[in-house]
Amino acid sequence: MTLHLTHEQLCDVILADSSLPREGTSTIVQDHLHACLHCSAELESLRASLALFREASTAYAGQQFVRSCMQRGSIAPPQHLLTQPLYWAAAAVLLVAASFPLNLYRQQQHRPVPAATAVVTPHTTESDEALLEDVDQTLSADVPSPMEPLADPTASSTSADSTTYQRKN
Repeated sequence: MTLHLTHEQLCDVILADSSLPREGTSTIVQDHLHACLHCSAELESLRASLALFREASTAYAGQQFVRSCMQRGSIAPPQHLLTQPLYWAAAAVLLVAASFPLNLYRQQQHRPVPAATAVVTPHTTESDEALLEDVDQTLSADVPSPMEPLADPTASSTSADSTTYQRKN
């Protein structure tokens, strides 16, 4: 009764690079494969299965790639979306939103642009001088008008009492 190679040993043979022989165990495994018809048939069956799987997976990946390219080639939405009212409502909103800036641009083109006048009237010169005088008076005042004390509403009833409660700074 001879011992056959294990599954791990057969996988190691398949994964091993045939151009670089391994030390020790490789020669023992190779000698066993040459001597045992059962193990060599098992190894060939595994290699054939892997080759078929590689070909099938590559062909399937190629088919899926072509199918996805064909579906993505069109920018039109799928047919089931064209029948939905929400899709049409969104399209109408987008059209209105896109046309809004164009309408504003057209309205701006039709408006007449007022010409800038460089003529200074004597009235504005007088009002400028009055403003400057008002600013000068405000700056030269000791206490600005908003900070002046308010009139006492009770001053008419008791004038002596109002002086005692007034605050002095």
